[in-house]
Amino acid sequence: MAIKQKQEEKKSKLWEIISKDYKWESYLFFFISLLVLLLGVLILTGTLTISPSAPLIGGFPTVFAWILVVFGAVTLVYAVYPFFKPAIPEIKKISWLKGKKYFGNVIRVFSFIIVFALLFLLYDMFITEILARIMG
Repeated sequence: MAIKQKQEEKKSKLWEIISKDYKWESYLFFFISLLVLLLGVLILTGTLTISPSAPLIGGFPTVFAWILVVFGAVTLVYAVYPFFKPAIPEIKKISWLKGKKYFGNVIRVFSFIIVFALLFLLYDMFITEILARIMG
């Protein structure tokens, strides 16, 4: 029993160290995860090549790139999670609109966007025409 208790204490101390929020280490972890993700994407797109003579990964550069992309994405989520963790209880407190009211607001927003897009298009055509007459 004593051995099992010591193992549980070690696990809890390890989890305490891992879960403790270290601000600068989180930023470093975020930066490194972005670099790993970018490296994987560069290898997949062919921008960065791996020599076939490279040990272990030279024969399977695509597999290695996908491992980097997956690992980078997972660690990126893990690095960003502590920054969003305090917001989760606040998001649960939000009361969202239901049915007809929601879609009514969606229609209003899209109609507003369309009207302003057309307005700016007309302004652009008008100003282009004026500048063409002045310059030409």
